[in-house]
Amino acid sequence: GQLCRAFETMQKELLRNKRDMWRQNEDRRHLNAAFSHELRNPVTVLKGSLTLLAQDPQNPETRRRIEVYTRRIEQYVEAMSSVQQLEQLPVRYRETRVDTLIRELKETVKILSLEQQCDVEGEGWSQVYLDTDLFSHIAENLIGNAARFAKRRIHISLSESRSYLTLTVSDDGPGYPEEILKNGPCPFQRGAEEARHYGMGLYISKILCEKMEGKLYLNNTGIGARASAVFMKLPHAPCLREN
Repeated sequence: GQLCRAFETMQKELLRNKRDMWRQNEDRRHLNAAFSHELRNPVTVLKGSLTLLAQDPQNPETRRRIEVYTRRIEQYVEAMSSVQQLEQLPVRYRETRVDTLIRELKETVKILSLEQQCDVEGEGWSQVYLDTDLFSHIAENLIGNAARFAKRRIHISLSESRSYLTLTVSDDGPGYPEEILKNGPCPFQRGAEEARHYGMGLYISKILCEKMEGKLYLNNTGIGARASAVFMKLPHAPCLREN
């Protein structure tokens, strides 16, 4: 009886270790996929900015954009090299203005959405505290998805209420697959090709929204798809969170 109990204990421990190893492998797989995916949009912006700089070498706005995105890539590489899971990415709050975020959205969309008609609306001058890098990653993922599937038009809006900021990206494409609307975005979506395209970017956006005490909402509008990223708006400087 003691021998049987010892074998049962060993079996349970081996099973637990195997599950832990599988989970760690999946976390690393997700992290590697997220790392590759998240570098695509900044690289696209840099390539577009270099093209604009070649046309107008004296344009200070293009030079500033190149500096900003180069710094963002450097910071992102450092952060991803030090974490084991996407959920462990540090959140670094900093003070910014809502109209600054709107201006950045307008600049980014010029490069990420070249083939569709795209308009950005929003107004606000309040000071808020949030991680602007994570905000930009979310915005670029949602805009990139919309640009991939939109037929002719993309609409982006940034609105604020007393407690929240809401970034909404709508397009006139085929809409989200039912599997994503039902189960939420997954990092490696199975099924149709469209589902796989949507999966990684939306999954990353969902995780980053939750890290900033927000949430990602997805729905179909009848004429396309709409993604709304809602963030907690902090009016005062919070403690910096590193995990």
